[in-house]
Amino acid sequence: MAWGGKIETSVKTGAKHERLVAVDMMVGLAMICVVLGHFTVGFEPDWYSLGLHNWIYTFHMQLFIFLSAFLIRYSYRRVKSPLEYTAYIWRKFKKFFVWFIVIGFVVALLAVPLKGAELSWLYLGTTLRNLLLLPRYSEASFLWYVYILFGYYLMSPLFFRLPQWMRVVCCIAAMFLPMLQAGHLFAAYDFCQYTFFYCLGVLCAEWIAEIRGAKAWLWAMASTPFLAFSIWLFTDGISIGFQFPQLGWWLLVTGVAALPFFYLVAMALQKITPINILLTLISKDCYWIYLLQMFVIWGCVALTKKMQLVDAVPFWLFLTLTTLLALAIPVALAEGYKKIKKQGILAERPAKNTSLK
Repeated sequence: MAWGGKIETSVKTGAKHERLVAVDMMVGLAMICVVLGHFTVGFEPDWYSLGLHNWIYTFHMQLFIFLSAFLIRYSYRRVKSPLEYTAYIWRKFKKFFVWFIVIGFVVALLAVPLKGAELSWLYLGTTLRNLLLLPRYSEASFLWYVYILFGYYLMSPLFFRLPQWMRVVCCIAAMFLPMLQAGHLFAAYDFCQYTFFYCLGVLCAEWIAEIRGAKAWLWAMASTPFLAFSIWLFTDGISIGFQFPQLGWWLLVTGVAALPFFYLVAMALQKITPINILLTLISKDCYWIYLLQMFVIWGCVALTKKMQLVDAVPFWLFLTLTTLLALAIPVALAEGYKKIKKQGILAERPAKNTSLK
């Protein structure tokens, strides 16, 4: 197929689309769940470890990758030639992979005194090797999502060139990838676990008109299984110490079941103006939150332990305040960075001559 070949899809590639408020709400909710899921700090109670944390890990990364793929497809501008594809790769590399490496090295350097390790060229070389080849085994293992997101960006122009029926076939085939005994080299295990949700997100972006046309009661019915499971987990599940298996097909089942539930919640929340504004802001800067939120959490944990407040401060209060900081600080830094960058760009532009001739 020629690079300029027609893509069979209802999404007009390269066209400007309206902003989907419900999707913003879902991204904001997913990002909050990501932050809440990172509080395995050593002094969490059962209601968190067996309840909230256990619940979040049944769906949150499936939801996040589904939404990422949806937005990749929804905002995609067609790549028409190998030269444009090279430029596309370079843009995504600068936007995603450079910061992945930078934050990964920062985490590795901070880990040196904590582990009592020796800072050496060997240590730095091992850090770089793990970041590039084995992101799950790097000091910044929480950044694995950025690694596979970059991979999905690289494959997207090629995947989008397939006829839609072939993308549907790929989506069905991806359901069987979690059954493979993939290793962690190049995050192969994670690609096998989550590629189905990438494919599904792409297809949903192409079928957005049909999805938005569905009645709310249909989404309510589709949400019932996940809602019932959630109620059971937070009641009987905690009492029996239930740990949900996140392997293979279970990951597909819980992830798919959560999608209509969160879409229904997002449609309801978009009508509440303060929540709408808050979740939209989180959605806009979710990449920076993902990169920086662990620094805030680690800092709050270290401060709490140093001040011997572990037993004095209720965990729910610690969780709430730290989550707010883990969201607010990256957003503030991101907005400040964008403002400085914008001012720098404007300063570089020559001033227009407004004098009368």
